[in-house]
Formats: sequence, structure tokens, C-alpha cells
Amino acid sequence: MPSPILTFPPMGIDKISTLLARNQSHCRPISLAFGQSDFPIQKYVDLTLQAKDLEKVLGYGDIAGQMSLREKISSFYASILGVELPVSQILITDGATGALVLALGLLVRPGSEVIIPAVGYAAYPRIVKMFGGIPISAPLDAEFNLLPHRLADLINAKTAAIILNSPGNPHGNIASLEILAEIASFGIPVIFDEVYQLMTFAGDFAPSGTQLPGEHFVANGFSKSFAVPGLRIGFLIVPPSYAEAAESVKVLLNICPNLIGQLLAERLLERASVLLKAHQSYLRPWHNFFLATCDRYSVPALRNSQAGFYGIIQLPEGMDSMTAASILAKDYAVATAPGKDFAETDPGFLRVNFTKSGQDVSEGVRRIAEFLAKVNPEHLRSHSLGVSSLSLS
Repeated sequence: MPSPILTFPPMGIDKISTLLARNQSHCRPISLAFGQSDFPIQKYVDLTLQAKDLEKVLGYGDIAGQMSLREKISSFYASILGVELPVSQILITDGATGALVLALGLLVRPGSEVIIPAVGYAAYPRIVKMFGGIPISAPLDAEFNLLPHRLADLINAKTAAIILNSPGNPHGNIASLEILAEIASFGIPVIFDEVYQLMTFAGDFAPSGTQLPGEHFVANGFSKSFAVPGLRIGFLIVPPSYAEAAESVKVLLNICPNLIGQLLAERLLERASVLLKAHQSYLRPWHNFFLATCDRYSVPALRNSQAGFYGIIQLPEGMDSMTAASILAKDYAVATAPGKDFAETDPGFLRVNFTKSGQDVSEGVRRIAEFLAKVNPEHLRSHSLGVSSLSLS
């Protein structure tokens, strides 16, 4: 049997979930690993389907996505950013990752280089390699944003695209419109990954690549901001010159996107003003609760996150994040995402989802503190590691 042409090692987060399921501890398993907000979306919108709804979604749909959904997305951008997006530039995809696959499939050729953040979404380098491209890691500044002047040094005749993720995964950083504009001015297509754009703690929306001129792409979706990853509905906004080519490639990816998911996505957009405000209001106290819990147990956590639902716990210098996450899953029954999933060189942190129940977040952080105290006792101040009395207000 011939060897597969292209394979990738499993992501650390998947290994950790398996270890959690097999853990030998007597503790209740707690998973803080995966990227799904626990925001109770159905409290705010009716997502039930009737028989008459199903009749509409059992056949094939439009290749680019249902026109009614694309029109609602166009109207949504006009209302929140004042940006006019022709429907012909909007294609519905299998989640935001499907949008990234489509954009990179249009831009990357064997030997092409794609500049990606030094720390970012684990799929970036894998998708680039899938199309025969070469991912080029770009350094980040102290706020975890790409450095425009350093990007200029990485651009050459082989550069096919730059991927810019803001707000960022995993750090929750937000790049200013000025930074986005400077990066967009280099003459290289930028793929703006904006899947967390609507999830800021400040109650507004992060700047968007749609606000800038040029031949750029914007990937977004419903999984994060509307807390419905199971629908698998994302979208890619393409430059006018790529619209026809994008549709011809997209038909090979999925013929047509999930029609049930598209129908429900329309309902979400109809209630977007209420849903997004409620989700943002939901995230802020959970982020504060996570930081307060880390303070209680002297667990070092990143404090300048501005969006999303991830907390970053720093590990002692030199500690391997995959090893730390594996021990936590096996011996402490708590799953976290190892920093190794987000960078070529281990950045030495654990990513945790802080939107789980207060009990899970508090107990999960307590167990992480217990682990850190054992492997590096001087790392924590001497105090009791009893059950937290913090509560989420």
C-alpha cells in the first residue's frame, strides 16, 4: 500500500481529550480545552425547526450559499460597519476554517510562501502545506499583533498571502485599524481571519479588513460569535476579481453548504443586535472571574486579553506545554490546550476556556495551581489550595 501523500500529526488538544477520557484519577473530569463558548444562545432565539422548514432544506442549494443568507450578511456588515458588500463577493462555507481553505486554495501554489503569526490558530500552517505552500512564521509584538516592519522583511517574490487574525486566537489581542491598513498596504493579499471580531469585552466590534481597500479576503463565521459551532456555517468575503474563481473552486469542496445550518444562521442574523450584545455581556464577567480565580491561587495568567473566551496560563520557563497538559489530563483530570498547538516553537502556556461553569473554572484552575506547586514549588506563594469561594456575579 502506498504511503499517504500528505499527513499531519494529531493536534495536542485531541491527544489531551483522549487522555482526559482515560485518566486514572478519582477527580471529576473537567474540560477547559475546546474553543466553544457556553453562552446559552437558545435563551435568546428560537432555533427549532418545523416540518415545513425541513421541506426547504432536503435538496441541493446554491453553490455560493443561499441568496437570502448572503443578503442578510451583506446587510449586517452595512449596519455594524457601514461597509457595502455586494452579495457576489460573499460565499458561504463549512465554518470559518472552510473559508480559510477556500482562500488559500485560490492563492497558494506549490512553493508559495504564506506569512502566518508566530503564535496562532493551529490550522494555518497545515492548510498552507496542504496546498504545497510554505508557512513563514512572523514575530509578534508585546500585544501579540503582527509587526508591520518585520513583515516587510519577510515578503519576497514567493509570498502569496499574509494571514492576519484579529481578534487573535489564543491571546485575544485586537489589532488597530491603523495596523491592519499598514499590513494591507504591502501589495500582498491579506486573509483577515475575523472569527472573533464580534466578541470584544468592550461591547463594540473589532476593526475589520472589509474597511480597507485592496485585493483582500475576510474569513468569518457563526461558530464563535453566535456559539453554534455545530452548524458549520462560515463565509468568505472575496475581492470582486476572485468571485467567479472562488465559486468554481468552492463547488468542489462541498457542492453546497449545509442548508439547515444556513436556515438557522439567517435566524441568528435576524436577532444579531440582541444576541451579540448579550454574548459580549456574558463574556466580560467570566473573563474577570477567571483572572480573579488565577489571582486567588497565584496562577500566572495573561491579563490584557480584549476578546474571545480564552485564558492564557503561563508555565514556568522551560516547561513543555504538551507535557504539562498531558500530566494535568492524566493525573488531575483537567483538560487544557497546550501552547504547542499554536506555534512552531513551544510558547510555554496553556489555553483554557473560561466560559465553563464557575465550579469548573474555579476547580480547574485550583488543580492547575496544585500541579504547578508540585513541579515548581517556589513558583507559588505558600497558601492553602482549598475549594474556591469565588462566585460569578
